[in-house]
Order: sequence, then C-alpha cells, then structure tokens
Amino acid sequence: MSSPLHAGLEAHFAALEQFLAEQELAFEPEVRPMVRDVLAHPGKRLRPLLAFGAGAGGPPPPALVRGAGIIELVHLATLVHDDVLDGADTRHGSATPNRTHGAHAAVLFGDALFAHALVLAADHPTPELCRIVARASREVCSGEVCQTFSRGQDDLSLEDYYRHIRLKTAELFEGACRIGALLADRPTEHVDACALFGRHLGIAYQIYDDLVDLLQDDSKAGKTLGTDAASGKLTLPMLLERDLSGKGFLTPLRAGGDARKLISAASWRESFRRLDAEIAAAEQALAPVAGTPSPFFLLRLTGFLREAAARLAPRA
Repeated sequence: MSSPLHAGLEAHFAALEQFLAEQELAFEPEVRPMVRDVLAHPGKRLRPLLAFGAGAGGPPPPALVRGAGIIELVHLATLVHDDVLDGADTRHGSATPNRTHGAHAAVLFGDALFAHALVLAADHPTPELCRIVARASREVCSGEVCQTFSRGQDDLSLEDYYRHIRLKTAELFEGACRIGALLADRPTEHVDACALFGRHLGIAYQIYDDLVDLLQDDSKAGKTLGTDAASGKLTLPMLLERDLSGKGFLTPLRAGGDARKLISAASWRESFRRLDAEIAAAEQALAPVAGTPSPFFLLRLTGFLREAAARLAPRA
C-alpha cells in the first residue's frame, strides 16, 4: 500500500500491516476469513496516519505501531457495524461482511473486533492507552445510537448533528492523535495540540463524507452511497436547506430525488463554508507544535481534504 499521505512513514506503515496481519491468529478459525477480508481492503489508514503523525520523529517504536493498530481495529469494527446499519453492500470497492455473511454475523464480527482492540490495549503497561481506546469505542457507539434514534426526526437541530458527528467520527480521530503523541513520549502541550487537531479534522471529515453521500456516485466513491436521505438520516446540507426552505423538500429527497437540484446553492455554499472552517481550526490547533515533525505529516490531511472537497460538485 503506497500513498503520498504516507511518504516518509513507510517503515511505520510496513510495521503496522505486519502487526495487523498477525492479529488474525487471535480469532477462531471460522472468523479468520472475515478478518482477512477487512484487512485486505485498507483504505487510506487515516487513523494510523494521525497516530504516526502525532508521534513523528525517528523510527517507529513498537508501542506506537501497536497503538496505531489498535485504533485501526476499532475503526474497522465501526465500519462493519455502519454497513449493517446502512444496509451497505460495498466498501473500498469490495463486498462488505454485511453482504457476504449477513447482518447477524457481521454485527458479531464487529463486536469481536472491538473486543480484541480492548484486549490489546489492556496489555499495555499503563492504563492510559486502554482508557483512551475504551472511551473512543464508547463514544463512537453512543454516537451511532444517537444518530439511529434521530433517523426520521425532521426537527433534528444543528447542535445535535454536530454532537453526533463529534461522537461517531471526531472522537476516534482525536483518540488516534492522543495515542500517537503519548506513545511517542511527547510533552503534554504536544499531546493536547494534536488531539485538538484530530477533533476538528474528524468533524470536517464527517461533513465531507456526508457531502459525498449526496453528491458522488458509488463507482467513484467505492462504497454504497445515497443511504443517508433514504434512511431518514439528516446531514448538514439537508438541515441547512430545511432551515432555509422548510421541511417540505425532505419528502422528494428521501424518495430518491436529485440532491443537486433539491438543495439550494446557498445551502451547498454554507455546507462547504462550515467544512472549510473546521479544516482551518484543525490547522490552527497545531500552532503550539510548529517546528516539530508533526505538522509536516498531519497538515497533509487537511490539504488532502481541501482538495477532495474541491472536486465535489456543486460548489456554487
């Protein structure tokens, strides 16, 4: 796996892939093919990249590789569960466990991944790693519960939307940064700055992902899209348009109407403005660690996200 985002961290990611592959043997023989499947389609490994970036400097310490692997296992567990909740058949261009093994087995497999991540974290000499991983796991799952309960609620507030995406996405980004800086023995100021970067980047990334669901097609995204509106989940562009024009537009949108036409240019502009504001806040969070290796690696992610957002249409 090679990516410009990983340049300069090749040794870190090579060690990570070896660590993750070794985890297959911790599972029962019936479960191992599912482990192989989710590891075979790695995506960008953004959360390990956050951990490695926050702890950048020199060769990868084994503890840092282990921490990055643990946070990636938590992330993979959330994806397995997300695909069940959304009824998604594809991710990273391949069939999901939900598609190949059914919802029941996929839910239990996701549980097993969560549990294994916590086992690995509990083996760390100090409790701090386990505390961060357990908290992030709790918050991610709580965010999904909150979002599930909010489906079909046309009165969902913007404040609750932000709370939900902070829980379901930003907490894990923040945890990845915190783990990376801690396991690389960085000072408290460095840990806190990177964690704040992760929180804002996570919010921005989820806003972007919500825009992708409305604006891109499955073939480009490599996963099942269009599930948000159809399942009654309100995301930022829909909430902004609801507040601008009223609830009436939600009916044709949920019936499969073209979001590009149903959501006004003003609501698209405000969605992208809010995305840009979170990216800028993430960049500003790294000011206290200017001059260390971390901004060199972490700011690649804000640049990547800006470029990806710019390719989405419409942006009137």
